[in-house]
Amino acid sequence: MEVDKKKRIVIVGGGFAGIELINKLKKSDVYEVVLVDLNNYNFFPPLLYQVASGFMEPSAISYPFRKILRGKENVRFRLGALQKVVSEENKIVLSNGELSYDILIMATGTETNFFGNENVKKHSLPMKTIGDALALRNLLFTRLERATRVQDPLHRKKLLSFVIAGAGPTGVELSGILAEMRKHIITKDYGELVKEDLGEVYLLDGLDAVLAPMSEKSQKYSQEKLEGLGVKVKLKTLVTDFKEDVVYLSDDTTIDSKNLIWAAGVSAKVFDGFKKEDYGRGRRLKTNEFNLVDGYTNIYAVGDTAILAGDKKYPDGHPQVAQVAIQQAENLGE
Repeated sequence: MEVDKKKRIVIVGGGFAGIELINKLKKSDVYEVVLVDLNNYNFFPPLLYQVASGFMEPSAISYPFRKILRGKENVRFRLGALQKVVSEENKIVLSNGELSYDILIMATGTETNFFGNENVKKHSLPMKTIGDALALRNLLFTRLERATRVQDPLHRKKLLSFVIAGAGPTGVELSGILAEMRKHIITKDYGELVKEDLGEVYLLDGLDAVLAPMSEKSQKYSQEKLEGLGVKVKLKTLVTDFKEDVVYLSDDTTIDSKNLIWAAGVSAKVFDGFKKEDYGRGRRLKTNEFNLVDGYTNIYAVGDTAILAGDKKYPDGHPQVAQVAIQQAENLGE
């Protein structure tokens, strides 16, 4: 007698949502699950700033997918970058081949949004991946070494001034730890430098508060703590350009600095195979209350890449944070 073949669920993206889905489906006798990701590890984004500042190694916030999946007999891992979804053939095209599915779940998260500013995109440093954090760490310590050899105080100040665009959690944590280093560590480790050499740490945001989605109490506390560390917080202020070591701001002022760190926004990733109308605000795939993408019968989207309909409290989509991703994945897994 022929044994019924299990249906294949393909999950693209091994972040908070993807891993939660696997945990819900790992004992299923109905489905085989294939996790697809362009990296071979899961990592914890809230601690990227610790890697960027040299206080943690990448291995402290990352873990191989194959170890996570060890013992989950119905789950497999496929390394590859998603290039195209071919929904009419129930397959996806990866950077290294094709993969068929019965059910496709998009858990692809977000990428840095530069809002069309090409100079910012070319010259600033994003803070979205472990690679970004390592690039910033390398730059930070290279700048410090360079500053010990520079005689011109204005050049030295440019090297050691950091402008952080975006006062969300990443921007707040990063500006805080840079200010802590400036205040307590750098002059101890770099004896050639004195406090007056160390430039400034700026935190900018277009809104009228840091940590805008959080409570007013949290906003006030965070801003007071940052300013107490010496961070120059500028609100209702946008970066309009970054060229020739000058950051141009929307209030017609400028900051001389070689270092613009971009934490000012994200958007969901767009893939070939979906139609323009499949996407809503922030390029997020539009779904019903069960995370089923509008217009499809077997494609779902969860977490940051989904804009869920049916919740009157969040008509523009739920916050793109870990708990939302985990809860949507848990519900879909059920």
